Amino acid sequence: MLMTFAAAAQPKTYFCTIPGATLRYERYDPDMERHWWTQTTRIDSIQKQSDGSYNIVFTANVKSDKVKAPVKGGVSSTSVVHPDGTVDVNISEAMSIAAKQRFSIFDFQAEGGISSLKSSIKPGDKLEEIHGAVDWSGIKFTLDYTQRSVAKRETITVPAGTFDCIVVKEHKLEKAPLHKRDRITYTWYTYGIGMIRHDTFFTDGRQECTEQLYSIEK
Repeated sequence: MLMTFAAAAQPKTYFCTIPGATLRYERYDPDMERHWWTQTTRIDSIQKQSDGSYNIVFTANVKSDKVKAPVKGGVSSTSVVHPDGTVDVNISEAMSIAAKQRFSIFDFQAEGGISSLKSSIKPGDKLEEIHGAVDWSGIKFTLDYTQRSVAKRETITVPAGTFDCIVVKEHKLEKAPLHKRDRITYTWYTYGIGMIRHDTFFTDGRQECTEQLYSIEK
């Protein structure tokens, strides 16, 4: 049985709290026929702070034989789990690190982009918008999550097991010179692990892809 720090004490949180664990996700097209990529997230360390919060250092990798992966190597980031279970993840920081991998000559500056998810959310709740940006040499890449809400609570089965989840719906817009990606996403989260499944749709309702948790290894 995999133990988490939340198993012995509060806070419960919608993020992985298994020290040393590696979560493996697989992304496919809607028919599960075309494989996009494999994403792994490793929980490198969990450190309790004097204010009762936890800093969770994690590294994400994406590999693919079929399409261009969004990152070239591991992207290390830190999430903060507050005493009430709210988890904050700095999306702009991760974007900046990934961009630096591809264009090392530029000085990237990240701003905003804090994704906050409370542990007490319930169906019908509206969530705070997320606005992040990365600037370099006068060029800006922006990432906005709007119309965020808790769509429902649902028990789902994925290759890694069966989980009781909260489902978050978001409008995601990426913009940069000569680039625009406009999508609607649904993400399933469970306590102590975080993301279980992530579905992406075009704005006309057609599904683009699905990503599911395949394994948790320690």
